[in-house]
Amino acid sequence: MTQRVYAESAAGAVREANKLYRQGQFKEAADGYDRALTESPEVIEPRFNKADSYFRLDDLQQAIDLYKAVAAESRDMKLVEKAKYNLGDCFFRQGSKLKDSDLQKALENMQSAIGSWRQALDINPANEKAAKNIEVARLTIKDIIDQINKQKQQQEQQQQQQKQTQEDLKQLLEKQKSLADKTQQQNQKPSPDYNDISKEQSQLKDRTEQTKQQLQQQNDPNNPDQKQQQVAEQLEKAEEKQKDASEKLNNSKADEAKKSQDEAAKNIEDAIKKLSEQNQQNKQDNQQQQQQKEQQNSQQQNQQEPNQPQEPNEAQQQQEQQAAAPDATAEEILDREQKQKEQRQMLQSPGFQKVDKDW
Repeated sequence: MTQRVYAESAAGAVREANKLYRQGQFKEAADGYDRALTESPEVIEPRFNKADSYFRLDDLQQAIDLYKAVAAESRDMKLVEKAKYNLGDCFFRQGSKLKDSDLQKALENMQSAIGSWRQALDINPANEKAAKNIEVARLTIKDIIDQINKQKQQQEQQQQQQKQTQEDLKQLLEKQKSLADKTQQQNQKPSPDYNDISKEQSQLKDRTEQTKQQLQQQNDPNNPDQKQQQVAEQLEKAEEKQKDASEKLNNSKADEAKKSQDEAAKNIEDAIKKLSEQNQQNKQDNQQQQQQKEQQNSQQQNQQEPNQPQEPNEAQQQQEQQAAAPDATAEEILDREQKQKEQRQMLQSPGFQKVDKDW
């Protein structure tokens, strides 16, 4: 008798939560499903409905965790299919959001979405939306891979540029030290002539400025590299000392010119040091990223079968009265995402199975 009272109480909580859900009060609906689960924790349906609520709230990780639990625990294969499909939309939506910030994670989420929709198709081969979503996700993956390859090419080009810059700086340093030696040697002559050295010093100053400008062009203004900025600052200081040395030589002030030349050489040495530190840091970052990628690939291979990336996925929803466009396919998600990108890219709801009726 007591169990029946609890069951009726839980069913009432679900009915009330479903009403809130249909009214668009998703947070309140999720709380209502929690109350139902408190009354009857063994019942699966409120957990599925709660996942839908979190999906609507754009709390994708909460939704993913709940859909996984439903897929693992439910014996109702229709509900399992819905959970897997909804998981696919969660991963697809998550991947779409990451395309502008983390291509590798975006790729992994798209692979997870495909794996999930495939599992939904295993349960119901007639699920046309799952099949269509897989094709859309494959096209999206191709685009992401193209972007990743483009990034790699840009990184390789940047590494070549940095290597060339380092060689240029070494030549500048060697030339600057050579001019300082010439100044000292000329100063020891009975009738010193600094005109040629002054001209060479002025030309070296122009080369230093050119190298600095090339370095600044390599630095992304939207995401400036601090080390690279420090290199440019050292070169700017070297320019000032080189200009000063040239002027002092024109005025036959050899000792002062020599001091400025030595300081310019020290600035160039510091620039080389900063650039080496940057290259070393970039190398370490690339190694860490590669290690993380290998670990992730290893985990996926241990957890999944071939051609079934990551978690099961699925997300189909019949039309509600909400503006979030429930019953959307992956293609519609992309279309919606593109439109909203102009308004800070708030990706609309990808469409998932609506909350179940009373149980």
